[in-house]
Amino acid sequence: MIERIYYGIKRRLGRLKRDWRRPVIEGRVRVPIVRPVVLGTIPHDPDAFTQGLTYKAGYLYESTGLYGESSLRKISPEGEILQRINMPEIFAEGITIFDDELILLTWREKRALKYSCPDLKGKGYYSYFGEGWGLTCDQNHFVMSDGSGVLFIRDKNFKIIKKLRVKLDAKNTDRLNALEYLEGKIYANILGNNFILEIDRHSGNVLRIIDCSELFNIENPEGTDKILNGIAYCQDGDFFYLTGKKWKNIFRVKIS
Repeated sequence: MIERIYYGIKRRLGRLKRDWRRPVIEGRVRVPIVRPVVLGTIPHDPDAFTQGLTYKAGYLYESTGLYGESSLRKISPEGEILQRINMPEIFAEGITIFDDELILLTWREKRALKYSCPDLKGKGYYSYFGEGWGLTCDQNHFVMSDGSGVLFIRDKNFKIIKKLRVKLDAKNTDRLNALEYLEGKIYANILGNNFILEIDRHSGNVLRIIDCSELFNIENPEGTDKILNGIAYCQDGDFFYLTGKKWKNIFRVKIS
């Protein structure tokens, strides 16, 4: 029941500006559309409802959602779950690592939970208003999504200092979900399809569209909830990890 309500809310948000996505799907956009090159895969728990993915110092960290099933996980480069913290009382959302702390958003609980990294010891939380969806950070700020087409730039104390409206070909976007940051660009899933937007961190303009349809076809998931979700950049290998909700694979890809 809770899951149906969750997706119902997200679908209703998506209907607000449905027009901007059709040109993306049909390839009728002015910005370049590129496809990631698959380097390989590692195993992924097919029961993990992936909400957030990040990488640091040899390990992947993953948050999984749904009430009663949420968790935070530390994963080896081979895909082995090394540590798991179950969180049945919340709906876990996006994660990022900032100043050796892992921050985990919650969907409707209005808390961003803090953990030491890499040992994942609880350290309290930040409070915020609204829903939490995706989270990343640059050197000095958090970047957070709430399912709209606006990204929220937050300071080190998690206070909003700027709202960044994301536009594609001068049209407002929406349904921005999982996030990753790299060299002045924000990478954002569009909830419910196989595209990732590459966004200029300062202007909010979409620079490129990354079409991940090939990954979806390789994965060949069954079920409408098994969608692309989870972006993590690996600094050690200069590639991205991409996966989806309840996918059996985490893909290592090059985006150039």
